[in-house]
Amino acid sequence: MNFGRFGKIASVSLIGAMLLAGCSGNGQTVMKIGDTNITEGAVNFFANYGMGTEDVDTAVDNLKQEYLLKEVAKAMDITLTDDEAKQVKSTISNFKAQQGGKKAGDKLLKKYGVDDDIMETIISASTYSKQIMDQLDVAEPTDDEVKQYFVDNYLRAKHILISTKDMTTGADLDEDKLAEAEKKANEILERAKNGEDFDALIKEYNEDPGMESNQDGYFFTDGEMVSEFEDATKSIEPGEITMCKSDYGYHIIKRLPIDESDSKFGEYLENNKSAVQSAVTSKKQEEALEKKAEELGIKVEVNQDKIDKMVIQPKDTPEPTTEAEPTTEAK
Repeated sequence: MNFGRFGKIASVSLIGAMLLAGCSGNGQTVMKIGDTNITEGAVNFFANYGMGTEDVDTAVDNLKQEYLLKEVAKAMDITLTDDEAKQVKSTISNFKAQQGGKKAGDKLLKKYGVDDDIMETIISASTYSKQIMDQLDVAEPTDDEVKQYFVDNYLRAKHILISTKDMTTGADLDEDKLAEAEKKANEILERAKNGEDFDALIKEYNEDPGMESNQDGYFFTDGEMVSEFEDATKSIEPGEITMCKSDYGYHIIKRLPIDESDSKFGEYLENNKSAVQSAVTSKKQEEALEKKAEELGIKVEVNQDKIDKMVIQPKDTPEPTTEAEPTTEAK
């Protein structure tokens, strides 16, 4: 089962960078990067269409990094090639087409306070990343940095999933079956807390096939699991058990330690090393970018009070359209 991931600077996609726009639309300003005001609408747009996350802080943090890329590139006189500029326009056109055509796309952008001028300015942020990082010369992470990041920032947990979805169709279970699933989950939770062997309970009841290939538990960091699973794991100490509910169903979770004294610690680290190295690299790049922005006099103002009160609004569903789209050649 894939609980989802999100990218930092090192893995920002072109489409992701495109969806940052919206700094002049409706809604209150939650952040200011340089002279650019970023609104609630922009955060909602980016969260829904750029990242697919419901976590406000995650969306704001990634959005801040994208705007810093754009502002630092501007200050360092880094520009796009002709091909990159064409790709920007093409990406905007493709996004609108995915929303049901130009008219529907424009309507969606307007709702969030986004227009083509803003998008053409902001979409290019990800293409600047490599040039900026090359000039900043960020050092590769050392083995000690990777190990320490793994210990400090990763969680490890096993779980028993009692699904609230039809395993064949993916549809929600009916009310009677949902009640049965909840009752079963609570019974398993009580048995686990009373000391029954957790692995035996996994073998008997678990409906997450991913556990079969992760028998030592899932290793994950912020944003890599659905928020309910992550928050529940963080709420307990290693060895403790809890339960949460997500769109997937009920998760009976046992948190496990990530301890260098564990005889299998080296194996755990090696199995996750690529992801950890990427995370450390991203963190160092973010720090280098923020330091460069400060040196260049680019100010960052974040209104955390407003961000704390925000809730990501549901994503719009594209409406059917009979709009005749021009051919690629005509565009």
